[in-house]
Amino acid sequence: MRFGARVFKTGITVVLTLMITNFLDFQPSLIAAIAAVFALQPNVHRSVMRTWDQFQGNLLGAIAAIIMVLLFGNNIIVIGLTVILVLAVLLFFNLQSVSALAVVTMIAIMDAPTVIESSTSLDFLEAAGTRFSLVMIGVLSSLLVNLLFIPPRYETKMYHNCFNITSDIFKWLRLELNAVSEYQIVKKDIESLRTRVVTLETMYLWYREEKSYLKRNRFASARRKILFRHLISSTRRAFELLRKLNRYENDYNHLDDDFRLRIKYEMDQLMAYHEQIFMKFTEKIRPEAEFEIYDTEERSQKTMMDDFVKLYQEAETEDDKIQYENILEFISSLHEYSNSLDRLDRLTSSFFKFHSDKNKINIQDETLDI
Repeated sequence: MRFGARVFKTGITVVLTLMITNFLDFQPSLIAAIAAVFALQPNVHRSVMRTWDQFQGNLLGAIAAIIMVLLFGNNIIVIGLTVILVLAVLLFFNLQSVSALAVVTMIAIMDAPTVIESSTSLDFLEAAGTRFSLVMIGVLSSLLVNLLFIPPRYETKMYHNCFNITSDIFKWLRLELNAVSEYQIVKKDIESLRTRVVTLETMYLWYREEKSYLKRNRFASARRKILFRHLISSTRRAFELLRKLNRYENDYNHLDDDFRLRIKYEMDQLMAYHEQIFMKFTEKIRPEAEFEIYDTEERSQKTMMDDFVKLYQEAETEDDKIQYENILEFISSLHEYSNSLDRLDRLTSSFFKFHSDKNKINIQDETLDI
């Protein structure tokens, strides 16, 4: 069981909403609490932008509810037709993202206890105004909590998630390269890693949406976003490499011994390179530190593709050629991973070497995925 910032913010939002409604003596306060939970967003920028959309959507829902009740009453058939009407109008105005809360507002107004035959239109309009106000109190409370309480630490989360996911990928890569892993077990864990990588990429999208409202901080913020985009991209490349190696595990295990050792050597080098870049992120090593590749003179004169082409040309059967064609996909992913690390290393070195007073990343200690 884990309690993240979003869990605590939801609780704080509900408490704040109920306190405001009780102070103003608006009832039923449950409507405001439900609206607050619906309106809470994962980041500050999305809360600010979504508040205006929610106001428009709730206003449309309230107007539709008032008109339908005054014209046709509030029986269940009318409520159902009004839901359809409101959803269609929201879709027309491109406000479908706030449709759930708009429908809640509409139903809350149409189900008001003052909607009875003996009540006057003025009583109903007063009740409708109160319930619309309750919904907006919930929306504004969620915005206030997102602005003031527990601001999201996306940079810390993304760094540690990248580090933890990449470490797990390296663990399986080393087992696969040494031919001591079970295919089905690795395949099952790859699906878990895929979910974690997608979650990480979604987190980056939220982080990218955050805006710097001070002009002097905009360039520094843009540089950090570019840096984290490439950090996450390198994690994705490492994952794709593991996926390809697992898929063609049998072909890899039947390769020429020398070529298999060459692949293992290249992979060990790239994994060590990636780990060094993580050290640069936390400023535990100098940004200008270069990665030293320990290579023999003979090996450095001959690339992996040279070895691959030679072995492919020497393949005697069609099955052998198919085997090497499959391995070519893995080598292609290896090449993309290597290029991704080179770009990330250059960006990291440049980021921490220049404008050091502005390029600060406050990465706090974490041990688990967030």
